[in-house]
Amino acid sequence: MNKMKTGFLITARMKSTRLPKKLILKINRRQIFRWMIDRLKLSPSIDNIIICTSLNPQDDILELIANEEGIKVFRGSEDDVIQRLYDASIYYHLDYALNITADCPLVSLKYINKIIKAFKNTQADLIRCLNLPHGFYSYGMHIAALKKICQIKKGTDTEVWGRYFTDTGLFKVFDLNVPKNLKRPHYRLTLDYPEDYEFFNKVYKYFGKSTYSTDIHKIIDFLDNHPTVVAINAHCEELYKKRWEDQNRLELK
Repeated sequence: MNKMKTGFLITARMKSTRLPKKLILKINRRQIFRWMIDRLKLSPSIDNIIICTSLNPQDDILELIANEEGIKVFRGSEDDVIQRLYDASIYYHLDYALNITADCPLVSLKYINKIIKAFKNTQADLIRCLNLPHGFYSYGMHIAALKKICQIKKGTDTEVWGRYFTDTGLFKVFDLNVPKNLKRPHYRLTLDYPEDYEFFNKVYKYFGKSTYSTDIHKIIDFLDNHPTVVAINAHCEELYKKRWEDQNRLELK
C-alpha cells in the first residue's frame, strides 16, 4: 500500500494592515515566519511544507523565504483562499492537507500527528482541535472535500471558509478531544495586533532559541505562571472574534 502523501499548507499573505509586514517581523533576530517553518520541519508526519500565497507582487518576499528555507511554494488567487489551498494540493499531488495561517508560529506538532491519525481512522472531511488555545490548533482537510467546496461555492472571497464544511450538510466534521489541562480559551498565540507581537517577544525571550521546538505543555505552564504576559494581548481575542464573525458570510449556489 502506498504511503499517504501529506502536506502542511501555510496560508500566507503580506496584506496585513493591523500589524504591517507582521510575517517578517523579527523575534530573537529571526523573522517570525521562519520560526514557524523551523517548527513545522520538526514534524515527522509532514511530507511537504507549502507556503500558499498569492500572485500579488507584495507577496514575492514569501516565495523568497520559501526558497531560502528549502520548502515548497504555491501562488494562486488573492482572495479565493479555499481555491488556492485546493490548487496547491493538486499541484503537489497531496493525499491529505493540513492548514493554518502563517501567523501561528507555535502550532502544535503533537496535534498535527493526532489529526493525521484521526483521518486514517475516520476519513473525515474536516478535522479540528479548536479547544486548544488560538495559535496551537490547525485543521486537517480531505482533498476531495476541498474539490467539492470549490465546485459549490458561489463567491470568490473565501478567506473564512469553515462554514462550507459545517453548514452545508455535505461533509463529515470530526473534533479531536482536547484534555482539560490544555484548554485555555483566553490564551492567544497568534500574531495579528501590535499587542500580539509584544506577547510573542516575551514568550520567545523566556524560552530563547529553543522556543520553536518547545512543547505546548511547557508553553502553557509558562503562561499559567505569568499572567501578566497573558494579559498583554488577551483583549485581542475578542477583537479577532468580532472581525471573524463579520467576515463569516456563506453563499452557496
